[in-house]
Amino acid sequence: MNLPLASDVKEKRPYLKNSYLWNSLLAKWHYHFGTSEVAILKWVDLLNRDSTKPHFKVAQNLIDAQAFQEARDYLERLESEQKEESPEINYLLARCYVGQALIPQAKKRIEKAIQVRPQNSSYWDLLADCFLELGDWREAIKSLSNSLRAAPKHAETNYRLGIIYAFHNESLEALRCFQGCCQLEPRNSLYWEMKAEMHLLLQQLTDACNSFEKALRYGGTPDLAARLAYCYIQNNQMKKGIKYYKLTLKYEPDHYDSLSNLAAVYQNQDRSQDALKLLERAISIYPKDPILLNNFAFTLVHQGRTRKAAEYYREALELTPNHPLILYNLCVCLSRKGNWQESIDLVNQLLEIDPHHSAGWALLGNIYDQIDQSDTAIDCFNKALKLA
Repeated sequence: MNLPLASDVKEKRPYLKNSYLWNSLLAKWHYHFGTSEVAILKWVDLLNRDSTKPHFKVAQNLIDAQAFQEARDYLERLESEQKEESPEINYLLARCYVGQALIPQAKKRIEKAIQVRPQNSSYWDLLADCFLELGDWREAIKSLSNSLRAAPKHAETNYRLGIIYAFHNESLEALRCFQGCCQLEPRNSLYWEMKAEMHLLLQQLTDACNSFEKALRYGGTPDLAARLAYCYIQNNQMKKGIKYYKLTLKYEPDHYDSLSNLAAVYQNQDRSQDALKLLERAISIYPKDPILLNNFAFTLVHQGRTRKAAEYYREALELTPNHPLILYNLCVCLSRKGNWQESIDLVNQLLEIDPHHSAGWALLGNIYDQIDQSDTAIDCFNKALKLA
């Protein structure tokens, strides 16, 4: 029996480069390495081939590559050939419509898909996206809640719910969602961080500290260390707060919050020189920050260096004219130097901005008392106490 030559067999085989599998893999390779245009052309070519089987995966690849119209053309053609309603076609078409900002059409499509498969969490997630695009966050929450019932162990859905609640200032509901995330994925740093932020908003400082500790353990960043330090300071655990601010500055020496907040802690502990060193460092990095300049001047006042402090207050006011806090602090500084008239002018400027500034009225009363204008001083004190 004669065996066929290998070359004859090869000629009868279909070329690999024309096969569906080869072109599908090649398209994925192009997409992975950034040549999306080539990948899209190959996927469209695959969809245009005659086939009795729907290629939902290829259509999904096109959607992921933001080739919404190409995917939509195929899906609408496929739908016209179908005898029954297909939830998968409706879902993928809804994704195309969302990508093309056709939200009402997307909503109708995904609602049709949900009628057939109400236990598919992805469908509910997409409906939530539609409601969010339409500005109806409460309906979005209902959709995500249904998604969670369909897939109770999906932490990302819990997280989305928490973010929506947090954005709309429903901190307690947000906290419950983030707690659920932490139970489902206890080593996810982001979930612990969001849980900690909600505790902080709810003034649950000990719980906030514990959650930030875990967030730092599972994904330590200088920002997290700074937030943990802030929590400890708010919870009157100064030693731990200082420790974590120092840790932040060790890894990120120009960390704004740590420099300014640690300086404030030192100032409150009567460690003015340590505070000044940190503020000098901060100002060298952020020379046009009016709040830093204000804080630096405030520390100088406590060292008795009022002339230098006044210079920094004025520099801060040049950056943010009519800032009430900086105006008030400059008035205090000038009154300590005995610059009565300039102090009076600046306090009056402050009171034009905020006529109910009690501290401003009290300061003005003290100035008039110092220059023996008792009647005017009494009027100012009455306004400070809201008696006039």
